[in-house]
Amino acid sequence: MSLKPSPPKSYATFTSPANGSSRGNHPEPPIPAQHPQDAAWFGSRVLLGWVQPLMALAHRKRLDSEDVWPLRVPLQAELVSAEFAGAYERSKRSIPRAFFRMFGGRFVLTGAAFFVSMLCNLVGPVTLNRVISALTAMASDREAQSEPADSSSSWLWPLSFTSALSEVTFWVGFLFVSQVLQALVDNYASFSSEVIAIQFVGALKTMLYRKTLRLSARARQERSTGEITNMYTSDSDSVLQAAFLVHQAWLIPLQITIVSYMLYQVLDVAAFAGIGVIVLMLAVNNLVSRRMFRLQRQGRGCKETRMKKVTEVLKAIGIVKFNAWEDRFAETIARARATELDVLLQARITSSFGIFLMWGMPVFISIAAFGTFAVGLQRDLTPAIVFTSLALFQLIQIPLRMVMQIVTTLIQSVVALERVSSFMDLSEIASDNVLSITSPSAERYVARNIIAAIEDGQFAWDPSNSGGFELRHVNLSVKVGEFYVIHGPVGCGKTSLCAALLGEMEKRQGAVYLGGSVAYCSQQPWIQNMTVRDNILFGLPFDRNKYDKVVDACSLTVDLEALPARDHTEIGERGVNLSGGQQARVALARACYSDASVFVLDSPLAAVDTIVQNEIFLKCLVGLLRHKTILLVTHNPEIIASDFVSHAVTINKTGTLVETRRQLERSVVPSIVSPLAAQPYVRLPYTSTDSAQRSSNDEHPTFQDLKRVDEEELGLISPYKQTHIKDFHEPGADAVSTLSHGDGGGDKGEKGRLIREETRADGRVARHVFAAYYHAVGGLRIVSILLLSQMLWQGLQIGSDFWLSSWANDSVGREAVDANTEYRLAVYASLGLLSAAMVLIRTLLVTVYGLRAAKSLFDRMTRSLLHAPMRFFDATPIGRILTRYGGDVFVVDVRVPGTFGSLAANIFSVGCSAATAALVIRWKGLLLVPVAYLYVKVAAFYIRPARELERLAKTTQAPVLTHLSESVDGGTVLRAFGQRQIQRFFRLNNARLDQNSAVWFAKLSVSQWFSLRVQLVGSLLLLVVTSSLVLLRHQLSAAIIGLAFSYSLRVSANLEGIVRVLTQVETLMVSPERMQEYIDIEQEAPDRLPMVDPPAHPEWPSVGAVTFDK
Repeated sequence: MSLKPSPPKSYATFTSPANGSSRGNHPEPPIPAQHPQDAAWFGSRVLLGWVQPLMALAHRKRLDSEDVWPLRVPLQAELVSAEFAGAYERSKRSIPRAFFRMFGGRFVLTGAAFFVSMLCNLVGPVTLNRVISALTAMASDREAQSEPADSSSSWLWPLSFTSALSEVTFWVGFLFVSQVLQALVDNYASFSSEVIAIQFVGALKTMLYRKTLRLSARARQERSTGEITNMYTSDSDSVLQAAFLVHQAWLIPLQITIVSYMLYQVLDVAAFAGIGVIVLMLAVNNLVSRRMFRLQRQGRGCKETRMKKVTEVLKAIGIVKFNAWEDRFAETIARARATELDVLLQARITSSFGIFLMWGMPVFISIAAFGTFAVGLQRDLTPAIVFTSLALFQLIQIPLRMVMQIVTTLIQSVVALERVSSFMDLSEIASDNVLSITSPSAERYVARNIIAAIEDGQFAWDPSNSGGFELRHVNLSVKVGEFYVIHGPVGCGKTSLCAALLGEMEKRQGAVYLGGSVAYCSQQPWIQNMTVRDNILFGLPFDRNKYDKVVDACSLTVDLEALPARDHTEIGERGVNLSGGQQARVALARACYSDASVFVLDSPLAAVDTIVQNEIFLKCLVGLLRHKTILLVTHNPEIIASDFVSHAVTINKTGTLVETRRQLERSVVPSIVSPLAAQPYVRLPYTSTDSAQRSSNDEHPTFQDLKRVDEEELGLISPYKQTHIKDFHEPGADAVSTLSHGDGGGDKGEKGRLIREETRADGRVARHVFAAYYHAVGGLRIVSILLLSQMLWQGLQIGSDFWLSSWANDSVGREAVDANTEYRLAVYASLGLLSAAMVLIRTLLVTVYGLRAAKSLFDRMTRSLLHAPMRFFDATPIGRILTRYGGDVFVVDVRVPGTFGSLAANIFSVGCSAATAALVIRWKGLLLVPVAYLYVKVAAFYIRPARELERLAKTTQAPVLTHLSESVDGGTVLRAFGQRQIQRFFRLNNARLDQNSAVWFAKLSVSQWFSLRVQLVGSLLLLVVTSSLVLLRHQLSAAIIGLAFSYSLRVSANLEGIVRVLTQVETLMVSPERMQEYIDIEQEAPDRLPMVDPPAHPEWPSVGAVTFDK
């Protein structure tokens, strides 16, 4: 195993050739490289050697998304989501059943591998019993043939050996082989489970995203963007955890049953005393779990409320700052946070009590079992019995210690599953709300040349609310090319009429028909976080002539000239760096560039002045869209009375449509802007008009041949069919339009760029981050108290082990008398109970002061964000901020304190156990130096890639949430534009999910590489210690050998834990680091400036007044 970084040429994860060679000035197109896992040979796959080039690269540079292998096709969201959606429907819309239907076969295989790993884990106590029994017999009798010293161990696979030493050698070798086998099968099971996790999360999040875009108006009122985001992140991850706890649900009872039987064989009926303690503890734990369930459900609601308030404040941050409401809303968020922390504190205290029960259970079991065995049954506690029992108690402790964590996670998962299932059951927009041209009843509309119609329609936003707003008896017939104006007082239902026509309102009766493609401008313009040009193109190919024509018609030319990089200027989230009028005109330009048949324009002119209104009306609505069908909502009386308008309608107080004006023939004047070509209504052949100008480059045609729309391209909600669609792609499309001149290519994009790549720290987590968390906890005094409690816990535990060892050794030497058995039991029980009590005290201290640090960081981050300048919010997507308030806050609340507690426990446990084992084996402890060196090298090679990938995973998650937030806000616009846009957004969501999953897969691969090697090195450490103990059998008592043997088993497991927890600290501290990044952002000027004396100048005003000088 080489840990030396590999040369660059061996790194086969890039999609381009490794040598980067090119022929001439035209490099060859990149050829997707085979995934390294697929290209690796069998041994490399088993030992994960194919992962090392990526880890080596992390030691040479900071990892970026491009450095990570592309996601393998079977793991990509589009493929797995389609398969999972089918399984979900076949499983009667049950997520658990769909999971097992799709992943059941592989899931069973991973369960079998975990079962084999559990059996290998049971070899340790078996070996310990056989070795101690044989060495005890050898110590009492030097003959070659020896019998086991304890007849109660007859269950341990008796073998016929010619000598006790041969038997000991066999069992030591068998233990080493079982440890290696356990490492291999455990690696397979864990890796396979995580691969299933990647597929399941991709499928579930894709299903949630698709559901989000299908929600009805009533359902959208029940779920805010913050709630959907929280469900998309936290709840989907919780459901994922539930899927993999299924294995633990049957493995833990099975392991407890097997270990209990083994205890019975060793301790006889005294084992039932220990089993009784287990039953009692599980009954108490059941009460704890019930309380945890209630608190978990309550805490989920509190977190949801807090996220909702944070999201609302961030979305309206401009208004908050304009009115100087920062402190007021900070208090609102603080109150929601205080409620959440109160529930979280109760949950953590309850969890601490459960942890106390689980950690103290081996102590309680051993006191009951040994007391019954020694006092009740009046039998001697030999070293073989004592240390075999202790090893078996440890095997019970590990699953029982996980019970609380598993129960907590299962509770979270059940709550999350209920929420996800409830979300999936929300009502959707009915697919038959709007008839399309492919509907059987469309012929009667086509025959009358009607392209949009409502017949005797009755619509409501919430049909269950009888007192809510409704549109009644709506009748509307719009022919091809007509210009309808919808007007009326505020609140009369103009926007509702547009929504009804688009299928957004729930239809109670009647029929709605749309016979062509639709372009929609919402009353509140929906602008994406991308460049002006990309917002206008909206996924369509760039056509220079058409683009310039649209921009001119929408009066954007002057505005774009004033922007830093013209139409390459990036627009901030929700259009924050554009005025309201500019946002409306960009949205109108997007609609015009789509070249749709029907334009539904909801007050696009309301945010612009009269002059610009007139210009847009003449250039765009009357000129560019002359051949289109238009429904315009406006209050402008001149437009309403214009001769260019075919019909004017309003809505009366009863919600009925009333025609106020009809123009039999629309006036036609020469267009200032050449109009877009009229879209053919039905199945007419397309002919290019003179207005569809060709590019100045006559070598290439302006438009490709028209292509028909497939059935799957019909609208999701309003499945209107457009018979022919133009593909506005030109070979000369790269040519820069008049709006894109100047500034130079490379600098132009950077100059107009508003949203910067998320800042990602390099190397180790900075010391100031640890220092900030250290001070947030409480500083030296609190940390000293925590360390003291840990030392007392470990000292009492070691003292109880040595006391028990002395007791067992005296039993072998017949030095004990019946009179002091109760005394020895009392001392052992006292030490054990005090040790368990220290577990409770230490856990409560970690909980209280961990939440104290979390509260401090949260409050400081909120205060800093609310007082940040507006340019920060202009350049920072809201999804990027919400990831701090969602996942990062959860990590700081729960995982960071627990991880630091685990790190301290592992360090003290490993240090004391290793010191004890080294003292026992004496100079042979030098053999542990090479093993320790391997541990250090493996850990050093692993930590940096793990840290880099953890940071990269955080940054690739933000675009997923930003895209989700944009899609939720712009869902109405997307549905109006039809299935083509919806499918495009589905693909964008899949691409972002795949990018995040690719980093997840890399993180998984690196983690399993480390785990496998640490377990293999641990097997080597165990071999060295046990072999040394066998060589020192003549110099050590059986009790001391048993104690050292049991400690070496403990070190092998805990040493892996200390390296992994240390790495977790590095990776989890990325969350406080990201919060600290926002704590340290630039702040705006203080609310109140210090008093200063005015300048000593006679003309300096001393009172406020307005004076007019001639």
